Amino acid sequence: MRETKEIATSGGHKVVLKTYLTIGEVNDALRIIFKDRAASAEVPLAVGIERNVQLVLAAVVSLDDSTDDLPTRIQALRLTDYNEIFAEVKDLSEGSF
Repeated sequence: MRETKEIATSGGHKVVLKTYLTIGEVNDALRIIFKDRAASAEVPLAVGIERNVQLVLAAVVSLDDSTDDLPTRIQALRLTDYNEIFAEVKDLSEGSF
């Protein structure tokens, strides 16, 4: 079974997170981020935003004891709750994307 950890946000949300990402999860996120983008040395700001979104989506297992419609529910969180989740998962992809 995959190791996870649970956090509680200041807004009272219970979030279960993966403790690591697999190469498959990282590659899937990269495919989404760079879909329809030409190779370039310059990386637009939008790619950085999408990277953060995909990282959180790859790491969150459940929100408030539910796995239903995680992308929509995560994007509907207060910014402070989202930032607390992002702070927990940002190092999972260190050097990956």
